[in-house]
Amino acid sequence: MTDPAIIAAHYRQLLAQPQFQETDEPDVKSRFKEWLSRWFIRLGASFGEFKYAGSLHALTSLFLTAMTALSVVGLIYTMVRLTRRRERMEPEPFGGLTGPRTFHPPEFYDVEIQQSILAGDWHTAWLASWRQFLSRLEKGELVEADRTRTNREYLAQLSTRSLPSHALALVKTMVDTYDRFIYGRQPIDRPAWDRFYHQIGEATLLLHLDDKTARSEDRA
Repeated sequence: MTDPAIIAAHYRQLLAQPQFQETDEPDVKSRFKEWLSRWFIRLGASFGEFKYAGSLHALTSLFLTAMTALSVVGLIYTMVRLTRRRERMEPEPFGGLTGPRTFHPPEFYDVEIQQSILAGDWHTAWLASWRQFLSRLEKGELVEADRTRTNREYLAQLSTRSLPSHALALVKTMVDTYDRFIYGRQPIDRPAWDRFYHQIGEATLLLHLDDKTARSEDRA
């Protein structure tokens, strides 16, 4: 077959067959959207047939209420724990007297300090020794003790007195150390306790708060 006309006609016949016709490429994006829509429709229908579908609103409300109640209880618990923790770190009230006094007499704390030292409880020993120091300041009429006052407020009261500058500087150092170890929750070991207790003894002597020294001056 060499006739060009016959060959061209045969070629046109082949192209006219369906398998050789050009078709549009499938729109993948449209088909995916159509499939996704049908899937959501079937999911909604299945969900509607769920046995407890009508109770889901009530169950959701109950769940949210329970979560809110648990959150409130957790908040109250945290506040109580923080309050108790702060009360443990604050100077104790002087229960035997009314008014602004909040401390026991200085000698009351000797037993607690000694027992804490023997037990190696430096935190309790630290607090007891500081309360004893504040009690001596109150007894010496250098501060007006009140459980609502902070150590900084006691320091401000001392600053208004005619006291040696090196004594005030020492007390300020003690207050800074107290804040770092007690409020800052820095661990207290034996060396830290020894340094703090030595500072308290030195400040007690500088401010003439020692009971024995006071009794000797009274006799003189």
